[in-house]
Order: sequence, then C-alpha cells, then structure tokens
Amino acid sequence: MPKRNNDSATRVVEQFQARQAMSRGYLVVDENIQSLANVLRQTHIRVIVPRSGTPDDQIKTDLLPNRILVTKNSKDFKNQASSFEYGIISLDKLKFIDPEPNPAKNKTVRLISDAIIAYKLWGKGHGFILTLKENGKHQYEDLID
Repeated sequence: MPKRNNDSATRVVEQFQARQAMSRGYLVVDENIQSLANVLRQTHIRVIVPRSGTPDDQIKTDLLPNRILVTKNSKDFKNQASSFEYGIISLDKLKFIDPEPNPAKNKTVRLISDAIIAYKLWGKGHGFILTLKENGKHQYEDLID
C-alpha cells in the first residue's frame, strides 16, 4: 500500500513551529505604558496588558508568574519578584517613552528588545530586575539569594 502524502500537514506544522520560534516570550506591560504593547507585538513578543485598574496584588498572582514585567513603577513589584517568580524590566530611569509606532524606529522598544537578548532574560525567567538607561549602561540585579 503506498504511503499517503502528508505534504500539506507537514507544511502546517512547519509554519506553526516557525511562528512559535519567532515569538520570544511573554511580557506583561504595565498599564501606564501600554502604548508600547502593540509595538512590542510587532517584534514577535507576546504581550499581556492588565485591565485598567487591576490591583498590583492581582497582577502579581494572576499575570506575572514565569513572565517578565515591563514597568515604570518597579518599586511596587520588586520585593515580591522572587516569591511570585517573575522578572522585571524597569523603565524608571528613562526620561521618556518613545511613541513611535514603527518598532524599527522606536527607541524604547529597541532598548527592551536588545536588553532581553544581551542579558538572556528569556532564559533567566524570574528573580531579577533590569533597569534600562538611555546610555545603554543598564543595571542588572539578581533578586534571588
């Protein structure tokens, strides 16, 4: 009996795997900088934005475990990052958040994306805070003893 040709099924699987490989992980983008969400999505990063008004404690328990938070308010999240197993990319030291909708031109998104790669944050997963600075001299701190 001849073998069935599964070329179309193989193509579908390959396309699915390629899309998964392009996506570099989940970021939770704090609501006060949600303008970055769509620009980050264009760089193939999966982004979650909490509903407006969601309490920080609920964000920590429901959205952050095993994810990375991008925020301009890191002080409210830093102390519990290791307990709830999330990482933090802090934008506290940036003077402004770039509103540019093109990800190739958006300086804030480039800083985030480049820092994720340079510091291998997808592999670390949680228990850290990375404070980004415009001059590229970012400050990394492990939060796990």
